[in-house]
Amino acid sequence: YTVKKGDALSVIAKKYNTTVKALQSLNNIKDPNKIYVGQKLKISGSASKTSNKKQYYTIKSGDTLSGISKRFNTSIKTLQAWNGIKNPNKIYAGQKIRVR
Repeated sequence: YTVKKGDALSVIAKKYNTTVKALQSLNNIKDPNKIYVGQKLKISGSASKTSNKKQYYTIKSGDTLSGISKRFNTSIKTLQAWNGIKNPNKIYAGQKIRVR
């Protein structure tokens, strides 16, 4: 993602369903209030090489894809693609999904 005038990390994080901390980690940003127009930011991926391994999560009653995506710093669209989920509002307790 290329930073535009008026952008803030919190706005970018919300737009891409991630967290400020995740963006800071991925992009080695020390001060979350200092990003610059034209700066290129990684939105997803892994800050450390060890977490490139696939990881799975078993859905519990009350879970939502949006909640799971926030917990694992990924997007709903990515979870849908990895797991063949057509409707993001239809997930089931006991279902095992890839989260990384």
